[in-house]
Amino acid sequence: MRALSVFLSALLAAAAVPARASGDPYLAELKSRAESAGLSADPYWKILLHLRRGISGERSLVDDPKFFLAPSGKTDPAAELNATLDGLFDLALDPPAFCRFPGRYAWLADKLGIDPRRLPRIPACPEVDNILRAVDARSVGMVFASGYVNSPASMFGHTFLRIDSPLASPLLGYAVNYAALTNPADGGVTFTVKGMLGGYDGYYSLMPYYDKVREYSGIDQRDMWEYPLNLTPEEVRPLMLHLVELRGIATDYYFFDENCSYELLFLLDAARPSARLTGTMDRGWVIPMDTVRAVLDAGLVDNGAVAWRPSRAVKIRHARSLLPGRERELSLRVADGKAPPGEILSGPASDAEKARALDLAAELLQYRIAKRQMEHKEFQERFHAILSARTRLRPGKDATPPPPRPAPPEEGHSSARVHAGGGWRGSEGFLEAGWRPAYHDYTDFPDGYTPGALIEIFAGAARFFPESDRVRLDRLDFIRIQSIDPVDPIFRPKSWKARFAVETRDFTKTKDSLVPNAGAGIGVTVKVAERAVAYALAEAEAAISRDYHASYRIGAGGSLGVTAEPARGWQLWLEGRGIRGVLGETKEGPDLSASLRQGFRLSRELALKADLSVERVRRVARTEGTLTLNRYFW
Repeated sequence: MRALSVFLSALLAAAAVPARASGDPYLAELKSRAESAGLSADPYWKILLHLRRGISGERSLVDDPKFFLAPSGKTDPAAELNATLDGLFDLALDPPAFCRFPGRYAWLADKLGIDPRRLPRIPACPEVDNILRAVDARSVGMVFASGYVNSPASMFGHTFLRIDSPLASPLLGYAVNYAALTNPADGGVTFTVKGMLGGYDGYYSLMPYYDKVREYSGIDQRDMWEYPLNLTPEEVRPLMLHLVELRGIATDYYFFDENCSYELLFLLDAARPSARLTGTMDRGWVIPMDTVRAVLDAGLVDNGAVAWRPSRAVKIRHARSLLPGRERELSLRVADGKAPPGEILSGPASDAEKARALDLAAELLQYRIAKRQMEHKEFQERFHAILSARTRLRPGKDATPPPPRPAPPEEGHSSARVHAGGGWRGSEGFLEAGWRPAYHDYTDFPDGYTPGALIEIFAGAARFFPESDRVRLDRLDFIRIQSIDPVDPIFRPKSWKARFAVETRDFTKTKDSLVPNAGAGIGVTVKVAERAVAYALAEAEAAISRDYHASYRIGAGGSLGVTAEPARGWQLWLEGRGIRGVLGETKEGPDLSASLRQGFRLSRELALKADLSVERVRRVARTEGTLTLNRYFW
């Protein structure tokens, strides 16, 4: 499979040079037919060119000049169509145009009834045929990899396609992925800025599906949801032909719209153009989970066909939860090499518990070798010893039962939200309206979302105070991310937060101002109950305002919080926070606050939120309460 990938790259890296039109009368005839049929305006031609309408008109989202045969092909579909027909008659092109763009050729041949005997050379492409034969695509599935709470780049999740052959196991298929080619030396800020501004090139790639499963499920602690698509083999073929056209072609990658999920939709539209999936996502931002819903809404997935592949971390935590205390600790010691596997066999536990303890030790070892936390020789010795001990018990019968299946992503609330309501601040009442294009916080119903992950993009709220007849922007979070992942004896993730926002802050009892601020924190989270965690974060924050004594304040402090689900459909988030100025304004005392935020699920797309907070800022104390109705959409 790897050899095939290298072969594909080598083939398609040999990009076509600009075509030279021929004076062949058959070419003129084909161009005339194409113009009469209006093929340059055909929706399928626009799919093949990845055209999208913008403010200045239609343009292709592909930015690589190798993808176009006409100099103006990026913005002129008619010119690109004529250049493609020219290419069929250009003997100088290597590889020939019908091999470089097999998807375009197949479509034009069907629409124009091209007679291959009248072309200057026979449109045979043994290289493309070899690729199609090797992949042997019969069916396609969409895969959603859930976000990993400790990786900002993955917190929205990721989608890719699985190409299935006639082989029984899907692990023997291929994965079609679209991703940014990033620079490992880029830090978090550089990575974020370049990702938001199109600073990376995105590429399609084809790789063994097993490698993707190993990467996401085995190493990155990400669950995978597999959605088999009901595409016929006749629909799968144009998808594959278009994929061949895109190998080695660069497109500017943007986190929020031209991302992994959106670009994949062009392949599915090439397979079933009536689905018009790219058209449903032309809204300025695209979240992987939303593309899964779009595919479901288009009827591409049959009911009940969704499969869940839990991550190795989920399986380890589940297996550990089923063991008695002694076997739970022993399995970890055996995996660490601090106890021999025979110590599990000699204990008082039942055979089933011993078998599960040894299975857990084996799973831990496989996790650690995948994470490169141990030497291979050491792994082999311990793994062999564990398997030898396991053979002394009943094979298979006492295996650990699978972890309970969570709600699939599509059952979660939609990613955008608006809200309206009212409340009081101090002695004054107000009305409030707000918006959030994306995507989830701790008071939203958690089904379908990564536990512990909070991500809000461009979330804001405005308030109207009838008594003083004034309107003000209360807050606007350009980006707010928080990750709280509890530690345990096996996994010890860090909890952290980051926020860049503007918000209205009090400076006296009668004066407030809009303050730009940025902050970050890092700490630890522990599980305190089945559906509750507590966290502690050390924090730093920078804020600027001419109302500060030095026009700025850099502060340090921390926060303590609890998130919980006391009852099904009731989310609770309690937090206390204190920040004291250490640079700039330092003499006004610490900003202290305590808040209780609650969300009550009314339906999948409707929730009631009730917040209560007490704060003391610059020695001014206020209480505030709000009650809002929240509607999720998209």
